[in-house]
Amino acid sequence: PLPFQTLPWEPNVHLGLFVHRVDDLPGGLYFLVRNKNHIEDLKSRLKPGFLWEKPEGCPAELDLFFLEQGNFMGTSASVSCGQDIAKQGCFSLGMISAFEEPLKKQGSWFYPRLYWECGAIGQILYLQAEVSGIRSTGIGCFFDDPVHQVFGIQDMSYQSLYHFTVGGPVEDTRLTTLPAYA
Repeated sequence: PLPFQTLPWEPNVHLGLFVHRVDDLPGGLYFLVRNKNHIEDLKSRLKPGFLWEKPEGCPAELDLFFLEQGNFMGTSASVSCGQDIAKQGCFSLGMISAFEEPLKKQGSWFYPRLYWECGAIGQILYLQAEVSGIRSTGIGCFFDDPVHQVFGIQDMSYQSLYHFTVGGPVEDTRLTTLPAYA
């Protein structure tokens, strides 16, 4: 089964994207809403003034929204502990989860499950990057409060739980790769 089929709850984790170098998309902030039931809540809670426009050519069933045009390379690196990998690729993203409501509804035991959802998203991103001939990696060090400021999150309703970046590979010559079963 696909990774999302292993999670028996509705999606809580959405993607706040810093788009740098993607064909047919202007650089800027985007938001991929993974649960249609959260769209209006997100629009009311995120930064006033965001555009919330569907990018040209975006499939109708994909809830990807263009929020703000601009160069966010420096911002994406800054919120990712100054790591250049967040600004040097095609895009980076914060996995921004509905937080307060699911924890109130389900209890504290649900907290790690939000990270399971982040893990499933990361796995799909890894696989899609490989299939596309590019690479991706998780970014474990990030500053959640500055991410919240970028997107206008004012309370515990949504929280940034994990970061990720997708782009061209940089081979690490310190690593050794051997043939399988050698």
